Amino acid sequence: MYLCLEFMKHLLFFLIAFFGLSCTEHGTKITNNTKENLILDSRDFESIKIPKSEVQNIQKYFTEFVNKRRFNGHIIVAKKGKVVFDTTSGYSNIRKKIKLEKNSVIQLASITKPITATVILQLLEESKLSLNDTITKYLTKLPENYHKITIKQLLSHRSGLSPYPYYCHDMIANKQKLIYNDTVLCVIDFHNPKPYYSPGQRYNYCNTNYMLLASIIEKIEKKSFADVVDKRIVKKCNMKNSFVFDYKQNKIPSNLALGHTKSNKTFNLDYLDGVVGDKGFFSNAKDMLQFDRMLSEGRMISDSVINLAFTAQSSIRHNKSYGLGWRIKAHKKLGKIIYHTGWWHGNRSIYIKIPKNEYTIIILSNSLRGSNYNINDLLKQFELPKIKTASKTKPNTTDTENFN
Repeated sequence: MYLCLEFMKHLLFFLIAFFGLSCTEHGTKITNNTKENLILDSRDFESIKIPKSEVQNIQKYFTEFVNKRRFNGHIIVAKKGKVVFDTTSGYSNIRKKIKLEKNSVIQLASITKPITATVILQLLEESKLSLNDTITKYLTKLPENYHKITIKQLLSHRSGLSPYPYYCHDMIANKQKLIYNDTVLCVIDFHNPKPYYSPGQRYNYCNTNYMLLASIIEKIEKKSFADVVDKRIVKKCNMKNSFVFDYKQNKIPSNLALGHTKSNKTFNLDYLDGVVGDKGFFSNAKDMLQFDRMLSEGRMISDSVINLAFTAQSSIRHNKSYGLGWRIKAHKKLGKIIYHTGWWHGNRSIYIKIPKNEYTIIILSNSLRGSNYNINDLLKQFELPKIKTASKTKPNTTDTENFN
């Protein structure tokens, strides 16, 4: 009996030790996961206090905005990162009545440019490039007149270059096949399309600039633009569904929603869809809010570099200018507005940041119907006297674009 009791005691001790160690190891894993999540979402957004009347006014406006125009797409409005309004409405395929889901992604068109600019500015902070570097330091086969164009001039649309969609339309014979950044580089090398202006002469919005920036990123990182953005933007921001779609590598994902014409017909892929940097990023409002939060917290690029990106690089005309990857608007009541628009193949979107009251508005639509709106009308909703504003800042703040 004694031996039996002793055996039971030792067995019990062993089991306690074994399960204790197992629980400790399991507990450590949980703690690490929690820490990872805290890194991605360090702020307690629920603790942010916003006046009830302010929330109600914004919710009322955007509810009517969606209903009156039968809006098709994603909308998120947030203050200091806290969601005030969030909706997904309509269809990924309007004629077939296939519902647009929360995880459905839309071609952001020129809202890709702030993404491309953010990667370039990360490389700047890592001393992998300088804004004053000429682009032929990285793209060595470009014609001689490209030797005077700097990375900063590409970012700020002051390169003077002509738009690649125009000359590719004339020079690409087979428009049934997709072309890519390398294709455009070959066209430039072989034909040397005539620029509109001398480098630095004036602001002229041009998609060629951001196609070239994406190609520079690929040269420096020795990876595809899609892979670089996935690592530096998507994964870092915990964006669950976003990507630069690489038509060379992948089939079209099931959650990709194509754009629609005004008659609700879906757009097919265009031969220009393989070119990225100026466009090509697919996302939804929830994921873009993740990017916005990380950017606002200085965890994508430093505050000093963000301030540089948000500073007008050209003279202010009609209360508008352009920074490094961002449009800038001077507003009488709200001060400096940071934003970008995007339009391409039935997708029309806008991403707005109002630093003065820390509001972010993200409106992404995959339909031309119901997505035509005036930025001033949108901004008017955020002039409410109920909104407490920070100290006034002097705005540093032109508009014409293909993909918007």
